[in-house]
Amino acid sequence: MTKLILETISPIHIGSGETYSSAEFFSMGNTIHRMDINKIYSLLSEKEREVFVDYLEDHNFSLDDFFRGKNLSIAESKLYSLEKKGQIPREIKEHIKTGMKGYLPGSSLKGAIKTAVLNAFMDKKKIEKIGEIFDNRDVRRRNWEIQKFVEDIFSSGGKQSSYSDLMRFVQISDFLPVNRLCVSEVKSIEVDDSINRWYWYQRNGRIVQTFLETIGTGEKLEGEIHFTYNDDVHSSLGLKGNAEILNMEEIKYFIYNFSAELIKHEISFSKKYSINFLLDFYRKLIKLNTPESPVIKLGHGVGYLGTTVGMEIKKQDHEIFEQVRKSLRGRSYEFEYPKTRKIAIEENIPMGWCKIL
Repeated sequence: MTKLILETISPIHIGSGETYSSAEFFSMGNTIHRMDINKIYSLLSEKEREVFVDYLEDHNFSLDDFFRGKNLSIAESKLYSLEKKGQIPREIKEHIKTGMKGYLPGSSLKGAIKTAVLNAFMDKKKIEKIGEIFDNRDVRRRNWEIQKFVEDIFSSGGKQSSYSDLMRFVQISDFLPVNRLCVSEVKSIEVDDSINRWYWYQRNGRIVQTFLETIGTGEKLEGEIHFTYNDDVHSSLGLKGNAEILNMEEIKYFIYNFSAELIKHEISFSKKYSINFLLDFYRKLIKLNTPESPVIKLGHGVGYLGTTVGMEIKKQDHEIFEQVRKSLRGRSYEFEYPKTRKIAIEENIPMGWCKIL
């Protein structure tokens, strides 16, 4: 079992799927307190309870307004506190937690490792196979063939099921403690190919912004990785040929190479559209990325190139990349795909980067 430390280079958000409004938090200086509504209710008089319930039915209700002038204990009724870096939001997307404390799930790192390994295994023959799969217009059949394609890589010709997936023998714990959760304001960069410039994404004439609970920059989270290697078991599953990747040095090298390609792509993107603050960030990041201590991108804002083999396909065969791009649902832009980037605007840095120490 090997101990790992992840140091956050930019804010990381792993969503719980829950969102809460200003009716559930109280702002004080640079701190936001997430409050226990039931506890507040129990501390009120009978008359105040009736008023409080009426207020809660108003979508514009703010707990800040209700607390003003009342002798209510924040410490007694709060669930947890967050560092506020910018303006007071109306709504906040929650980060995943255990016991009201944030953490970084091991499954997020494991998924990122699997993506890095997949990209390392992409050769001309495999990319041509992806092109053949995407020739099929039957989306359901195509998705099944892509899943089988990935299984074939990780099972090395053994039984084609999750039981024989090589990554099944890589166990990663959750990473903690998170000493502080922050509230980060996030906006999306979009680009215009006609003038090679960038702008903030807008909807109905207004810049779209979201507020996320995040693990702030400079946090060091501890976890463990364990490889359950067994010659006999792996041989029986047809995995022995790929067993060499089941060590931390090899995995770090895969991550280093994958992140180096991603950073190189982001530097090119930033130069093309004159996004100077992104260019500065990635020029510093490329120096932080080393084979012994690579950087890796996790959580909200990772994007298409960070979660697929799209970058390797684009590098080796642009025609097949275009074939895949055109098959994707939703908006897909011929001149630049993907064309958006998630930015934590208080620090003007992209979301999700950390370093494996």
